Amino acid sequence: MGKNVIVIISCCFFIAIPSVCFGALWYGSANAGVALATDSDLTVTGFPTVKIEYDSGYTFGGAVGYMMENFRIEGELSYQANDVDKVENVSLSPLSAETSALTFLVNGYWDFHAWSGFTPYITAGIGATNIQFEMTDEPDEDDTVFGYQFGVGVWLKLSETMALDCRYRYLGASNAEFTDAEVEVASNNFTIGLAVAF
Repeated sequence: MGKNVIVIISCCFFIAIPSVCFGALWYGSANAGVALATDSDLTVTGFPTVKIEYDSGYTFGGAVGYMMENFRIEGELSYQANDVDKVENVSLSPLSAETSALTFLVNGYWDFHAWSGFTPYITAGIGATNIQFEMTDEPDEDDTVFGYQFGVGVWLKLSETMALDCRYRYLGASNAEFTDAEVEVASNNFTIGLAVAF
């Protein structure tokens, strides 16, 4: 249910954007990269808190934004997934478990137009993220919680309407609550993408 809410909100945002000439204002972007989920605490009712360790995962997403002189604002929908490697230094093998996140954020960017064709930026955003936990022979669990991000990156101009986007960001969220359990959620993500004016 929570995942459906995020998708509906996202679709409404994108549909509401008028189809206008870019005029150095509107842009769309897509990106993909590596998601390094941080070790997190898992609290299960009636048991001591344990540490979850994750394998490196993947992330991808898309956004539509509006540019002003030095400031940008955008709506972004992204997805990431990480397999669970160990729980408190104990391998899950032969079982398997995965944590994934579908996230909708409203992001702000401050661009530093210091060099021609090279635009560093800082960014921060807030929104909602649906955390899903899947484990062999167990029912899937999910929870929609407050999400946020902050990071740095650079746009490398490829043409008058296209730029390469290289970014690092920290993606965090409120603790996800499942049946009799609560888990921390955070990730360091490195992505590369393409932004196109329209």
